[in-house]
Amino acid sequence: MDGRVLEYLLAGLLFYLIGSIPFSYLLARSKGIDLRTVGSGNVGATNVGRVLGRRYWALALVLDLGKGLLTAWLAGLWGLPPWLAGLAVIGHDWSIFLHFTGGKGVATTLGVLALTSWEALLVALLIWVLLVKLSGYASVASLSALAIAPPLVLAFTRNPVLAWFFVALWLLSLYRHRENLRRLLRGEEDRAFR
Repeated sequence: MDGRVLEYLLAGLLFYLIGSIPFSYLLARSKGIDLRTVGSGNVGATNVGRVLGRRYWALALVLDLGKGLLTAWLAGLWGLPPWLAGLAVIGHDWSIFLHFTGGKGVATTLGVLALTSWEALLVALLIWVLLVKLSGYASVASLSALAIAPPLVLAFTRNPVLAWFFVALWLLSLYRHRENLRRLLRGEEDRAFR
């Protein structure tokens, strides 16, 4: 096997495992709560916020962002393509530690975006905050922030490959939010925080 291919495989496995660390689940577990059985049942930062409050939401958000940030940083440090850091998002969404269940990958994607284009991240975060304030729905804000990321990445980096990478991550998040979208259409979606 070519040495570079082996390097990609080993780094990809490491990035997947880093992404698989279920911080939100572990935070809730430390309080005696199985996050999969309360709130929306999702093991992501928003459900932590619903169940444990904003302080724990912020901690879960930073930890999940950190997974994307760390893997994107390692990819750059090791001279690997940034798309390998996308395996952290896949790990977050389908964690080996949670029997291949997981969150929706928004914060981890934003962590990858932070090292790819910090300017795009700032605009995406601003859109997220505004839409949470206006709509009250984290799912609407998250999908909108990720939808704007690809054209922002293209505008700030002039790299179409990176832009298409973020299109793929947005589509992945769209798939992971399919139940949220159905609940929104039925008028049953939970607000971001109570």
